[in-house]
Amino acid sequence: MVGSRTSLRFSLTMQSDSRVDAIWAQVPGIGALLSPIGEVLATSPDWRARMQVPQWNGDWRNGLDQDDRLHLLQVLSRAREFNIPLQLWRPGEGTAHYHCAGWWDPIHQAHGCYLVDVTAQEAERLKHETLNGWMRQLFEQLPVQLAYFTPPPEARCLFANSRYARAMGHDENSILGRSVVELLTPQELDHLREVGKTYAKEGKDLSFLHHRRGPGGDEVLEVSLAADRWPDGRLRGTFVLMTDVTEQHRAEMALRTSRERLSRFLEASAEGVIFHRDGTITDANPAACRLSGYSHAELVGRTVLSMTPRRHRDRSRVVIGSGADAYFESEIHHANGEAIPVELIGRTMEIKGERLRMTVIRDIRDRRQAQARIHTLIEDLRSQKDRAEAADRAKSVFLAAASHDLRQPIHALGLFLTALRAMAQAPSIPRTELAQICRRMQASLDGLGQLLNMLLDVSRLDANAVQVELAPLPLSQLFIELDQAFADLAHEKGLHLHVATSSAWVRTDATVLRRILSNLMANAIRYTQRGRVLLGARARAQHVEIQVWDQGIGIAPEQLEAIFEEFYQIDPARTRRNESHGLGLGLSIVKRSARLIGAPLRVHSTPGQGSMFSITVPRATPPAEQARPARADDLATAATAALAPGARRVLVIDDEEQVLMGMQQLLQVWGHQVWCASSADEAVVLAIAHAHEIDLLLSDYRLGGNMTAVQAIAAVHACLPAPVPTYILTGDTSPQRIQEASELGFPLLHKPVEPGALRVVLERAK
Repeated sequence: MVGSRTSLRFSLTMQSDSRVDAIWAQVPGIGALLSPIGEVLATSPDWRARMQVPQWNGDWRNGLDQDDRLHLLQVLSRAREFNIPLQLWRPGEGTAHYHCAGWWDPIHQAHGCYLVDVTAQEAERLKHETLNGWMRQLFEQLPVQLAYFTPPPEARCLFANSRYARAMGHDENSILGRSVVELLTPQELDHLREVGKTYAKEGKDLSFLHHRRGPGGDEVLEVSLAADRWPDGRLRGTFVLMTDVTEQHRAEMALRTSRERLSRFLEASAEGVIFHRDGTITDANPAACRLSGYSHAELVGRTVLSMTPRRHRDRSRVVIGSGADAYFESEIHHANGEAIPVELIGRTMEIKGERLRMTVIRDIRDRRQAQARIHTLIEDLRSQKDRAEAADRAKSVFLAAASHDLRQPIHALGLFLTALRAMAQAPSIPRTELAQICRRMQASLDGLGQLLNMLLDVSRLDANAVQVELAPLPLSQLFIELDQAFADLAHEKGLHLHVATSSAWVRTDATVLRRILSNLMANAIRYTQRGRVLLGARARAQHVEIQVWDQGIGIAPEQLEAIFEEFYQIDPARTRRNESHGLGLGLSIVKRSARLIGAPLRVHSTPGQGSMFSITVPRATPPAEQARPARADDLATAATAALAPGARRVLVIDDEEQVLMGMQQLLQVWGHQVWCASSADEAVVLAIAHAHEIDLLLSDYRLGGNMTAVQAIAAVHACLPAPVPTYILTGDTSPQRIQEASELGFPLLHKPVEPGALRVVLERAK
């Protein structure tokens, strides 16, 4: 090729000008005769074909960039050969790369130039350079020390990233060509020869740990040697990869030390510890052997489930399968057949690189009975929690509905008090007006007390604080009491109240049934404007159906379910015009109370004609001798009775000053001696000072801070020579608080405490 090009060059140079164009027309490839300024004097056909670009305006030099044009003019200005690269831009094709070889034609005083298209080779070269640059950048970004060496014995460095070069005391350029002998210390060379014997002989990949003294202290490197081979299997070179594992190595050493300490602890532990894999015991400490009665050899290989009773195996199987941490009480079978109560604590841990389950076995024979009580308490608390959450969800709706009826009597009392202040400033106060205001204030207080009592009934039912005592009950006595209780109210409204006689006996709770029938009677009279109200009983096989009929406004069918909800009123507009309107709680109490004694409720009503409510209770056989049943109005009778001789000496504990002073004044007016304490500490001081005088203790349930009545009462009782009657006062109507207070074992008085009820307490404290 070189010879043919030289012959072509000689031939073109020796021809006359007339024949130059004809000769160049026969030249293969891309060739032209160029003047010193690059003008085309003669061209080959391929030149004309490739250089006829419209955008160049007939001048091929317009396809050159500025740098290539200047370079071309420089070489054309000298009468000698040249070889330069050129780039020509072609619209729609991009840049084409050429190798331009030129020779001097002294006859024509011009250069013959021959272009070779190297675009593909240039693209491949650029691609190769880009790939090399990308790989170098990638190696630089890797958080490892990387290098490439020739095969031994020379083992010279051909490539290293900056991390490796710096670690060896060089930069990326100065390390190139260095041998392993030059880069490593004698000790490192000895270590490499020792661990690399197999690699040196067979070229197998190798990994090992290397300790090195670095600028920041001792370092631990994980060194990997990977062979790079020719296709025929010969070793071409070695990749060296070094990773700093100092922190990992320190952590492993700390873990190994921790495992050794754990092993010593398990050997000396008084609690049994077993390790198992998928429920099969793999190891056990001496305490576990003593507790189970088996030797270590007998325990290993046994299953955990075989050591537990059948009733606990399902739970144990779930815990073992889940792999989660667990804690529960169970039993294990001793070798002698004894069932030993234990506390099992399951954990997952790693032993010698293997994940195992560890179970701590704690002997609880000395406290199993207490644990059983705690378990029962936990279940009870969980049930209470569920009820409390349900009550909380309903609390907002409940209080929103109650707010109006609570505000109304309080608002009325405020107006009456304002009127009294105005009358107090007048020169004279008419007795009739003063008496009328007092009556109206009393009516507002009665209404407020009625609402609070009904709220208390609902709360007591929610809290399961009502103790049901089923016993035979004569309906005749109950009907007489209800007749006496509602006769005056019916007479005031002009209604005819008829209570039918009944000789039936039923088995139920007398107090709960009385509450149910009282609410039904009150509703019947309240919603009946004219006509009559009837209370009677009908025999129903082994049961008795007690019915309350009225000729009131009636209830629409779509309201029959809603009437049993709290604060629901059938006709609010009509009842608010009535001075004694309903509170919307009565039927809610009826429904809950009926459910409490297991008595079905039934209602039938026709709007505009009246309603019938009934409750069905089991029939009972009259006892041979029937003691006088407890009367519901005993408290009222006691409240109006004269005080018995002899004053009481009372210690009162309450953190509310106004309540404390009010109680003190009331008891002193009644002729009793009173000591008042606003905290448990004050109560203890008074109890010590008057230990032989105090014969009655009244304490509020909540005393501020974290102190409760049970703590204060216990402290006071410890100071007295003998127990004294004790009562707890509480204004908290939430079901949870009522249940808590009722479980303390002391009688409860719910605020506001009626004077009659307080007098009964004083009488009983004899």
